[in-house]
Amino acid sequence: MFLGKVIGTVWSTKKTPDLEGVRFLVVHPYDLDKQPTKNVVVVADRLGAGTGEVVMCAYGKAARSAIGNQEMSIEAAVVGIVDRVDLAETQSEELREAARALLGRDNGRP
Repeated sequence: MFLGKVIGTVWSTKKTPDLEGVRFLVVHPYDLDKQPTKNVVVVADRLGAGTGEVVMCAYGKAARSAIGNQEMSIEAAVVGIVDRVDLAETQSEELREAARALLGRDNGRP
């Protein structure tokens, strides 16, 4: 699984029949230090995530399970929309700061 920010939507009028009715998003994955990676991932979305939101995504069988069809031709899917990220059991202030910055707020913590 990975965390990433939704940066866009993919529109496709022609696709395989098993993908009819599925919404696709462009997600920019994050490293643990909150830096975006250089890649983007197209993910299936049945939860209604929007541009600018931080999402939790899964690959492979977990992604297909989240969408509800193991035979579907997808590789990644949104499995959760992130409300906040807390890293309490780490010695690294840098990682805690990255978690706070991920959503652009401190989640009510100093």
